[in-house]
Amino acid sequence: MIDLHCHLLWDMDDGASSMEKTVQMCQTAVENDIQIIAATPHMTDLRMLDDFLYLRNRKLTELVRILQAEKIPVQVCGGAEVFLNEWIFEVGDELAELTLNRSRYLLCEYSLRPFDPEKAIVFAEEVLERGLIPIIAHPERYPTFHEYPEIVTELHGLGARFQVNADSLTGRIGENVQTFATALLTNGLADVLATDAHGVTHRKNDFKAMQTMFPSALSPEIVRYTTHTVPLCMLKNEPLPHNPRFKA
Repeated sequence: MIDLHCHLLWDMDDGASSMEKTVQMCQTAVENDIQIIAATPHMTDLRMLDDFLYLRNRKLTELVRILQAEKIPVQVCGGAEVFLNEWIFEVGDELAELTLNRSRYLLCEYSLRPFDPEKAIVFAEEVLERGLIPIIAHPERYPTFHEYPEIVTELHGLGARFQVNADSLTGRIGENVQTFATALLTNGLADVLATDAHGVTHRKNDFKAMQTMFPSALSPEIVRYTTHTVPLCMLKNEPLPHNPRFKA
């Protein structure tokens, strides 16, 4: 598995709170057959981009050294979970520094509170105009998308892609979220399944345990496509394969 959404780096956001917790998350990844992790700390204020990149890159370098020293067989690459708001219009070319493994794919998120659905379109269009492809994190968690599901289809038509959280599929955070997430995957609107892990106890990256609670509609083919085939293309900065479940 390739986990493209994980709050792995310590003391950067509400994810791992210490280096020791980061290492534990890496060990859990190995136990769950996760070979590659994209470290995607929250980037909530694009005005602080330079400071964010300095801190992220320093911690990534240190983590790679620790993993090699402790012989933990997992690869880690850089990324971010970029909160889309009006500041997207102010940032320059350095926005590309936040992409997954320095590719064209940018993991993005919207507000978990209700918001104007048209802003979702406008902000995504700005990312696309930069030559980047927005990967919308956990669309199943946005109340606005539940109220206006046509926004998901419109974003997909523009070229945005979607990443579903594994725990959303377990039913742990509600039947409505589970149903929405399942539909995105089975209808071919979501291309990536990731853990969005934040720690070693709460919101863990124990993917195998979560997978046992997935709805039966999620076939092994869907899981492999969204946890390996597409993520690998993204990390290699390649065009995405046609989603075999999406009826154009």
